[in-house]
Amino acid sequence: MTYRFPVKSIRQLLEASHGTDAPQVTVNGWVRTVRTQKQRAFVQVADGSNPQGIQAVVSDPEMVKGLSTGASVRLQGSLVKSIGGNQAMELKASAITLLGASDPEKYPLHKAKLPLEHLRDHFHLRSRTRTFTAMWKLRNSAMQGFHEFFQSNDFIHVNTPIFTTNDCEGAGESFRVMTPESLANQSTATGTLKQQHQQHQQIKKDEFFDLPVSLTVSSQLHLEAMNAALPRVYTMGPAFRAEKSLSTRHLAEFWMLEAEAAFLTNLDDLLDLLEASVKATTSRVVAASADDLSVLAALPLATTGTSSHRTKEETQKLILSLSEAGPAFHRITYTEAIKILQSCGKTWTHPVDSWGASLQSEHERYLAEEYFKAPVFVTDYPASEKPFYMLDSADSEGNRGIHGGPTVACVDLLVPGIGEVAGGSLREHRLDGIQRKIQEKKMDMKGLDWYMDLRRYGAVPHGGFGLGFERYLMALSGMGNVRDVIPMPRWFGHCKY
Repeated sequence: MTYRFPVKSIRQLLEASHGTDAPQVTVNGWVRTVRTQKQRAFVQVADGSNPQGIQAVVSDPEMVKGLSTGASVRLQGSLVKSIGGNQAMELKASAITLLGASDPEKYPLHKAKLPLEHLRDHFHLRSRTRTFTAMWKLRNSAMQGFHEFFQSNDFIHVNTPIFTTNDCEGAGESFRVMTPESLANQSTATGTLKQQHQQHQQIKKDEFFDLPVSLTVSSQLHLEAMNAALPRVYTMGPAFRAEKSLSTRHLAEFWMLEAEAAFLTNLDDLLDLLEASVKATTSRVVAASADDLSVLAALPLATTGTSSHRTKEETQKLILSLSEAGPAFHRITYTEAIKILQSCGKTWTHPVDSWGASLQSEHERYLAEEYFKAPVFVTDYPASEKPFYMLDSADSEGNRGIHGGPTVACVDLLVPGIGEVAGGSLREHRLDGIQRKIQEKKMDMKGLDWYMDLRRYGAVPHGGFGLGFERYLMALSGMGNVRDVIPMPRWFGHCKY
């Protein structure tokens, strides 16, 4: 059975008309503007289905009394060819029903153009602007694009948990999950040491779970468990990091695309997968969301204040470089990156005096924005800088040069204007190897025994990556602040809704 939703959108009505008059149609939406003249009135109505909405021409100005920006309405009338040059068709309205009024004196979005900073104070309302309607549709298109790519390449989408006992990144930046009872008991532990011990024992009884639980920082470990039976898996879901950052690139709650593939032995194969997924998705978005990209590209720089929104030309160039029409991503090793940074003549806030120095945001952006002026893969970082689960470069296939110390078969994807967008690695699949790495990093193996089982029973070489979805959207949209590419952003010190 073919289902058709009973209420047609403005886009559907316009497409069904094929540019010819259509009598007796009903338009539902929200008022953007109302203009009144002596003999007639014009109401611009939008429902988010197309960038421009539709203009309704009303022969009796009395019919628009009570209408103002933000009000919701139902209009009935005929679609006719427009005399004006701004639209092909318009609605000749014969009846208007006010569904929900909007007080023009109090409505925060009554102006046509508002700074993004102002809109961030009204997250619950900003979706009504053309800018953010386009942003959310672009987000939907990109998410659909990634799904299409992985489904077409025989990957299985799996759901991974949000509650977890593991921090696979090992940075200790996770949110602890506690019930009100256990939290209350924990905060009131007083008295002698013996009494405090008894109270802590009671806290354990009041815990909902039998082990300390956090919000997930990554789905990788759980994806690896699925990957032991399904050779190609991926997931798209939220991740949480208690990183006390106020930068324009960090959120406390964000979305990640993560993929794991079995039987990978060469890091270049993983880079090929990551690059192909980004390029295919970008090309799909360009084809499917041209109108939305145009709306975002037209965002005036003057309205963005401190947000470094890129110019239309910069964004178009970046989109091209991320699409199938652009050249292959550059590929260098960490060792080569250090040599570039040391010889470029720049003065760094974080010096790179020797091999083994951590690459900071300023280094990543220089490599992508100034040196290569394009997306670049950086591989084979020092083992001391990376998590325990990564395979040593020496144990992987492929020759990527001589390094200044032990490295791991890993990669970061750096993109101009943003920095790191994705990261991945080949995984250490041998039991003795993973145990050695855990000991070297002086980690507590408690709670990781199930992860060891994945190596005990039929382990295979494998690898995977995680891509920060919001950072990828920053590249497509030209937005300079990650808070403008997710509907309800949460960051350090802010969780308003």
